[in-house]
Amino acid sequence: MNNITYSIPKDVVPSAGRHLGIKINRLAEYFGFAESSHSIKNEEGWEDILPIILRPRNFTGMTALFEDYNLLFTNIVTGEEDAAFCGEEDGILKIMPMSQMEIIELLSSYLGETEDTQKIKQELSGDSLICMLSIADSIKRAKLENVLNPSKTEFDITEEILQNEFQYNQESRNLRWLSAFLAELRWEERPVDFKKALKELAKAGIITYKDSKVELSENGEIFFDELLKRKTMLGLRSVFYHEGVINYLAMALMRTENYLWFLDITDNACIKSLNYEELQGLIGAMISPGEEPPEMKIEAKAEDTDKKQEKSEAQKFCRSCGQKLSSGSKFCKKCGTKI
Repeated sequence: MNNITYSIPKDVVPSAGRHLGIKINRLAEYFGFAESSHSIKNEEGWEDILPIILRPRNFTGMTALFEDYNLLFTNIVTGEEDAAFCGEEDGILKIMPMSQMEIIELLSSYLGETEDTQKIKQELSGDSLICMLSIADSIKRAKLENVLNPSKTEFDITEEILQNEFQYNQESRNLRWLSAFLAELRWEERPVDFKKALKELAKAGIITYKDSKVELSENGEIFFDELLKRKTMLGLRSVFYHEGVINYLAMALMRTENYLWFLDITDNACIKSLNYEELQGLIGAMISPGEEPPEMKIEAKAEDTDKKQEKSEAQKFCRSCGQKLSSGSKFCKKCGTKI
């Protein structure tokens, strides 16, 4: 396939696929498709790209945070053999077919190669990893405040400060802060136990923690020195079927000044350094196709304009996992993401 971008109105994709005899599978529901009464003539190339969109074997949501603080949101869908980037803009799907290897190489290039350096690995709980990034965020914030007010040279890091700053960044979905970026990748939203996390970080020798105050330890300096020199951060959340069961994976990859990092955000989390080959292997594993998912049904839209509007208001979907939301929902019942 040529690396060109196709633009297709999202609400006609199911009918266009049906016209081509394509049956929609369950992973396609993460696009939040709803049937349209409008008919559209299939255009050249659609017969190649619609099977990837409507019958994916892997659906991966991607968030990229670049050194200049710009954010990129898109999706990656992987078929049995083909793959594509698929974003959405004003109800139009922007689809760029690529091979899986091309996607792996492109995402790896966002982070860049680095020389092999010492291997570093620290196993932590998911809360403690988020807490460690929160400490880095707090130091970063203090440095920025010092730029605005040079006389402000001293600051404290406390459990309360970390809790409040993290809560504010998470509620505002300010993903330019490391801790909020990482927490957003969790499939289930839940509070972070900072007190317990700080005790775990202290036990691991990364910080000292006494009377609710936090200080950096010598052993933790390598982590915080690098976290404060973050260049690019890549977040991937994948869903696929294996042995008839739907599976959810999530991870973050980060480039700092001297290292490539893998951040596992499961309950048994870790942060460890990578070489470029390991980086590409992890990306490949995240977008790798799973088993053929079961088929799904698309709910039809009403033809009447007023009914369309009413239906559109009623049928809202979670931006994180594609689950249909009930009217007035504040959280997604499937993945827990705040609406």
